[in-house]
Amino acid sequence: MTERSIIDQLDDAVTAMNEQRVADFATLEPQLAALAGVARDLLGLPTEEFRNALKGNLIKGDSMSSPAQKLELPTVRTVKLYLTVSDANAAIDFYREAFGAEELFRLAEPGGKVGHAELKIGDSVVMLSDEYPDYNALSPQTVGGSPVKIHLDVTDVDALAARAIAAGASVVRPIEDQFYGARSGHLADPFGYTWVVSTHQKDVPIEELQQQFDEFNQKQASNALEDSSAGGRKNMREGFHSVTPYFTVHKPAELIDFVTKSFGATELFRTTGSAGGMHAEVKIGDSMVMIGGADHIPEMPTAIHLYVPDVDEAYQRALDAGGKSLMEVADQPYGERSGGVEDPSGNRWYIATTFVPLEQIAKDLRTITVYFHPIGAEGFIDFVTNAFGGKELMRHAEQDMILHAKVQIGDSVIELGESRGPSQPMPTAIYLYVDDVDATYERALKAGGVSMLAPTDQDYGDRNAWVKDPFENVWYIAAGKAQLRS
Repeated sequence: MTERSIIDQLDDAVTAMNEQRVADFATLEPQLAALAGVARDLLGLPTEEFRNALKGNLIKGDSMSSPAQKLELPTVRTVKLYLTVSDANAAIDFYREAFGAEELFRLAEPGGKVGHAELKIGDSVVMLSDEYPDYNALSPQTVGGSPVKIHLDVTDVDALAARAIAAGASVVRPIEDQFYGARSGHLADPFGYTWVVSTHQKDVPIEELQQQFDEFNQKQASNALEDSSAGGRKNMREGFHSVTPYFTVHKPAELIDFVTKSFGATELFRTTGSAGGMHAEVKIGDSMVMIGGADHIPEMPTAIHLYVPDVDEAYQRALDAGGKSLMEVADQPYGERSGGVEDPSGNRWYIATTFVPLEQIAKDLRTITVYFHPIGAEGFIDFVTNAFGGKELMRHAEQDMILHAKVQIGDSVIELGESRGPSQPMPTAIYLYVDDVDATYERALKAGGVSMLAPTDQDYGDRNAWVKDPFENVWYIAAGKAQLRS
């Protein structure tokens, strides 16, 4: 028979005490007995004498101005939320500061680990506990994200969002007026849960709601068509370009927190990926990046040339957020002021402010530019040229060693330099949008790549193929299945 969880056993003990049956603490494990003892001490509180005295004082205090009011007991609701978090004590503090939660009680082990706690947020009770892996009680940070979103109705969503962000929440979707009669947005708490915070503005009849929904969808399609007519790629999701780095790390939530604090990133989307880890999409400047992974997924750290307005400020913020300096900020002879930082997940950020506008260096150079350190830079350029139609824009070499080069792929630019000294190879993952997945996949194999996944239609709307190049980088070749009609 499967061993019952400590939570279930504690529930049995509390039920027995509530029904005035004798709970034999001697038969319980020490950990469970300690928790049950706390519950026993709380039974019967407050006393009837205290309740009557309080009721009398309340009625007496209000008797001169209004009729006596009946005390209301907490409503028992059919559905309650139960959260598992990586640090319940910190979570309780956060929910108190961010959402005005009132702690009802907590049952804690001698070491401080929380076996069960209950908070009141607005008129609802939220239950939570620390992780108990032996009982499959795991937090979003351990399993790589949560597919569940929590809807929180408040009277002033803007004020609440400001308070939550100050307490440590990050913006997934900004607070905006919605067609369905609410002003709302999405906030990610530090523990892996997304909260849809909302203030009701007006009632919208169902018929009008459907009409507004149809108009919303038509507007989205129209915007996409305008982008396409202006030269945008039909096979590419809005906001993306040909090359998007995919950071794969053990602690993706921590990396999102790092890039938010360091570089002002905005998290736009978070879900659970096909491998059971987190998949998130984050905007930094004018560029999109993908962040994912989990403890069971091998890491693939990435090197990024990050172009920012003020390198000194960004460099310091990155250090304050937990980064390790690779190179102090200094003016460089090649036309930029730059410094280097390694984040806690092992990714390298070459932070730079250029002396001239980016478009004067290369037309499609953007905030985020992936930087490769291959052994055999010449061969790497040959691969991306033959596989993905890359066009070399420039190279700086000494004694046949490529120290720096830029290559155009689609509407993006990548940079690279021969692996040397501290700049060792960092095989990374790239999400690559192309016009024809199948044809690009075949060219990549002929250029020396190894298939990891043949072209396949995915549930999330893209057609994908995965290829590992001769330098151990993984290319997720993609095109949107839903093509816009011209």
